[in-house]
Amino acid sequence: MGKDLGKTTDRPADMQPTKLTKKQEAAASKSRLKRITKARRHSIRTNNRVIKYGAKSFVRNAWLSLAAIAMMTITLVVLVATVVATNVLGTAIKQVENQVDYSIYIKQTATTDQIANIVSRMEALDSVTEVKSKSPETSNDEAIRKMIKDNNITDADNIKVLYQAPNMMPWILNVKVTDIDDTTELENFVDNDSSMRNMLDAKEPTYKSENRNTVNRIAGIMNRIRLVGLAAAGVFAIIAILVVFNTIRMSIFNRKEEIYMMRLVGASRWFIIGPFVVEASFYGIISSIVAALVGFFGTFALRDPIGSALMDPTIELMRNNWLYLSAAIMIIGIMIGVISALLATRKYVKVR
Repeated sequence: MGKDLGKTTDRPADMQPTKLTKKQEAAASKSRLKRITKARRHSIRTNNRVIKYGAKSFVRNAWLSLAAIAMMTITLVVLVATVVATNVLGTAIKQVENQVDYSIYIKQTATTDQIANIVSRMEALDSVTEVKSKSPETSNDEAIRKMIKDNNITDADNIKVLYQAPNMMPWILNVKVTDIDDTTELENFVDNDSSMRNMLDAKEPTYKSENRNTVNRIAGIMNRIRLVGLAAAGVFAIIAILVVFNTIRMSIFNRKEEIYMMRLVGASRWFIIGPFVVEASFYGIISSIVAALVGFFGTFALRDPIGSALMDPTIELMRNNWLYLSAAIMIIGIMIGVISALLATRKYVKVR
């Protein structure tokens, strides 16, 4: 007995507790891992059941599903059409902008070197994209040819008289700017630059004439087109949400007894509303696929009726970015479905 006591006292005092602590930590870690694994498996099973029930509800309510898909498809097609139309109109507007320029009239007595100096200084402006000069001789020749054509003048003597008449045409500078509605920098240059001082003809620049009103109307039309496109997209998105909302609400009404039983047995909120969210997501996925196909093939089909000049930039954009555009349409469709389902279930599935 004494020997046994001696062996016990020779051991460190904290050896046995340390071994027990490590065992306890290992057991706790193992237990925690099991709980985490079990929770993950339960979450996976729950999500699988939610998807399964959502798919069953989608098939079970076939007519409601078809109606919702049809309305969402129409909505998404309208959204795609709005984007395409906006892009095509943007191309048309750019073509109009490229054709619009302002005319600045310089005295006929100006020399070629003076005109070249004015052109080079004007081209250095940030808002100016292009400057072309037209000599008085060229302007006079064009004016005479136009007069002969408009008045159907065929007599050689009359034509000779026209060419012998004194040339009263000034130098003309045709200036294109980046923003046709903003000519502030150009106006400041014409009014204040030393190279332009005492060089202007009596005829005012077109940005100070009635032509400016025409340009302002074009700019106003561009802004209205953009606003109308955005407003139409917003309106149809709201319509889609309302349609799917009513569809989900009818689906909830058909399953109200089943939902009541799930609430009684303690089903989670996600387990109850999840199938409706999945069902609405199916609406968005199928509708977006149909809308993307209609939008893409419809755009290609419009190339010949509308014209390649207007449609080619949009078609090229769709070809180069078809994957991103399809993904964007699908995301919008799913978002519309999910938002509608959440709104419907929030009102009709009151689970705390």
